[in-house]
Amino acid sequence: MKRAPIFTVGITACSVMLLVACSGAPNAGPTLPASQMSRVAAPHGLTLAGNDTRFFSGPQSRLMRSLRAMPGKRKVEKDFFVSTDSSDVLIYSNKTYSEIGELTNGLSGTDGVWVDEKGNVYVANVSTNVVEYKKGGSSPICIYTGATDPINVTTDAKGNVYVVDIIGGFVDEYAQCTNTIEKQFQAADVEGAAVDKSGDLFVAYSGGSLEEFKGGSTTGTPLGASVVESAGLIIDKKRNLIADDQAGDILVIAPPYSSATVLVSGLSDPFHCSLNEKENLLFNANSGSGDVTVYSYPLGSLQQTVNTGGAGEGVGESPNAVF
Repeated sequence: MKRAPIFTVGITACSVMLLVACSGAPNAGPTLPASQMSRVAAPHGLTLAGNDTRFFSGPQSRLMRSLRAMPGKRKVEKDFFVSTDSSDVLIYSNKTYSEIGELTNGLSGTDGVWVDEKGNVYVANVSTNVVEYKKGGSSPICIYTGATDPINVTTDAKGNVYVVDIIGGFVDEYAQCTNTIEKQFQAADVEGAAVDKSGDLFVAYSGGSLEEFKGGSTTGTPLGASVVESAGLIIDKKRNLIADDQAGDILVIAPPYSSATVLVSGLSDPFHCSLNEKENLLFNANSGSGDVTVYSYPLGSLQQTVNTGGAGEGVGESPNAVF
């Protein structure tokens, strides 16, 4: 365990006319074709995107807190989310790698971040709970309690939520948007968890060992591979495990999981990782250097270093690769 717990518009258009109110009544005036709507400029800091209620930082944040998006049809640019070990999660653009907003409601001591295939965002609050935001939302729609010290979270293809409880010694499984623990996988000092397309659960322990819980079994099977000091754990569609090693490496562990191969080395406390839906980009939050590094996958060549102002606890691409 790396550290002690912390206590602590879019616009839907009926018509677009200069200085003319939008009206759904007949003969309300000429309208722009839908094909041209994407070229209509939005005010500075305002996104033409459906259900986009994200906040901006700095002075824009105070302005945007009073605005909510209305349904729209323009496709939202996918983002990635970075936890700060504090009371917010920063939102970055995949296109520019610049900060474009933040989440604050319901957050304290943020750690692991996950984005499911629907774009819902999950954040683990150390020593408190896990909160879930709907895609584009700014307030939690679901809260998962019961864990002593939740530090990480993931989902499976059915939408089940898995909360990593390092002090409690379990991975707790919840049905989507329910606050009842359906199943507990006993896993003392667990740091990371990943679920494959068959529903098998893989876990990484702080001491470096790895286990697989097959077919929903609550009894784990030790794997031959290990790391020096485990942290985040994810999986790709070929069932290769991608493991952060706080000693400085990102490792790939291929079936039958007997040995680990170094994908990236020389990092400063790599803590949580995330694989995009296309599986061609790997995002890694580096707690020691307080940044996020982005690599091609599976080659591991550095594509971008994102200066997150000292934040680098968790990262979630939108959406993650989910099976």
